[in-house]
Amino acid sequence: MAQITLGLIGLGTVGTGVVRLLRENGDLIEKKTGIRFRLKRIADRGIHAFREFPLDGYELSESAEAVLDDPEIEIAVELIGGYEPARTYLLQAIERGKHVITANKALLAKSGGEIFALADKVGVEVGFEGSVAGTVPIIRILQDGLAANRIEKVAGIINGTTNYILTRMAEDGLSYEAALAEAQRLGFAEADPALDVDGEDAAHKLSILATLAFGVRPERGDIHVEGIRGLEQADIRFAKENGYVLKLLAIGRKTNGHVELRVHPALVPARHPLASVRNEFNAVFVKGDASRETMYYGRGAGQMPTASAVLSDIIEIAERALHAPRGVRGVEGDRARKRTLYWSADRFLPIGEIRTRFYLRFPIVDAPGAIGSLTTILGRHGVSIAAVHASILDAASARGQIEILTHEAIERSVRAACAEIAGTGILREKERLIRVDE
Repeated sequence: MAQITLGLIGLGTVGTGVVRLLRENGDLIEKKTGIRFRLKRIADRGIHAFREFPLDGYELSESAEAVLDDPEIEIAVELIGGYEPARTYLLQAIERGKHVITANKALLAKSGGEIFALADKVGVEVGFEGSVAGTVPIIRILQDGLAANRIEKVAGIINGTTNYILTRMAEDGLSYEAALAEAQRLGFAEADPALDVDGEDAAHKLSILATLAFGVRPERGDIHVEGIRGLEQADIRFAKENGYVLKLLAIGRKTNGHVELRVHPALVPARHPLASVRNEFNAVFVKGDASRETMYYGRGAGQMPTASAVLSDIIEIAERALHAPRGVRGVEGDRARKRTLYWSADRFLPIGEIRTRFYLRFPIVDAPGAIGSLTTILGRHGVSIAAVHASILDAASARGQIEILTHEAIERSVRAACAEIAGTGILREKERLIRVDE
């Protein structure tokens, strides 16, 4: 039976899951693939304090160099997270002719170009299925399953923490603060949830999806990012009453030589399949010119779902590695594949240039003519109104509220109208703007 030798750097939550999966399902994997996967070395700074299960049979080290310097190791798996030293370890492993696997979305979003370029030069592969949506095989789907398509749109719920919070707000009537506290208590949110609730985690993942779907290399500034802080029950209520569900979406869209990339709360029609994705689950909706609409759903994070994605990379790379010598490219009959990741010259579309529908909520000082002023200003900026609802929140203090659902409009026009409205003095506080994604 063919054998592939592995080295693991990082025995945290996901690394532990990878070891457990190899121990518990190793025989099944061998039967399915015809390959024996030998995990030879594990490196982690705290490895001698590990007590979850025995580590007999593995060569243990506190130093990653033990994996990097071992010539027998064919695939190095990096699961320490963070930017450095993870970047250095991956580059060193590639330089030494090892295939590499990572679930490090922040690293790939920032330095993916450097990593993929070096891997191409050396003739090894980079596996990263676990970096976007856990057990949802969206990387392989975009690389292989939909490779014949021109991808027109990718829209995903790719952060389980924020989806859990919004689900609890919608279904149990919790405030944002109460839903976040519950997510932290259950382990879905970190003690410092900023990376999730401010949309940065989803932006890292969207950067990877955009590369695969559209062939672009986005920088952080090319992606418009808004989080879910400050969302209120009034927003949830409006969504429900008007046939929508409020979700944090990561959206990539290609139109007329432009690519728009944005992460923000969005009103999703209740009939849309993304609207039914609840709690910590993830889903990615893809529209291709031939495939049309497809959606991929599953657990987006957690020890074993992510470990499953990492093992899928190990298996796929191992199957190809057995048919092609490491460090050799372009040889007649060589079955190793070279991934072409960056092929597009499309321009990134600034957020002000996008066209979509909007939900606008204006907290106003209740006074005669307020609705007329709002609608007149919106109309002057070319923003057409589809529905409007006005209400008195507190008559004694003249506190009112106007909610508007627009037809499709250019964002810069909507923003300009909102700025003019703010200048009239009729607002008690800043307006709420939420985009609609049909």
